[in-house]
Amino acid sequence: MIEQSSVLTAIAIMAVVVYLTRVSGYFIGLQFRHIPGIQPILEVLPGCAFMAILAPAVRQGSVSELIAMTCLVVLMWRTNNVALSTLVGMAVLFTGNTIFD
Repeated sequence: MIEQSSVLTAIAIMAVVVYLTRVSGYFIGLQFRHIPGIQPILEVLPGCAFMAILAPAVRQGSVSELIAMTCLVVLMWRTNNVALSTLVGMAVLFTGNTIFD
């Protein structure tokens, strides 16, 4: 059985790691943005990092997870709205879990 304190500790550690990654990426981007040709790379980097985290999970995912990821990626591509895409992907995932499981 998983203890509640262990779960909260894991969530807190993940939040700190994500925050430090984003902040350090921001400061590194500020230092290198004056280099010619680096701006397009810095603009697509967050999307690449997001997909690097999600791609291994999707490869082992169930049908509902694959459908949710497809909806999320298509919506993100069309609207460029992270919050909306994430909410729709989560809604599809929760709906799909009740239908397919």
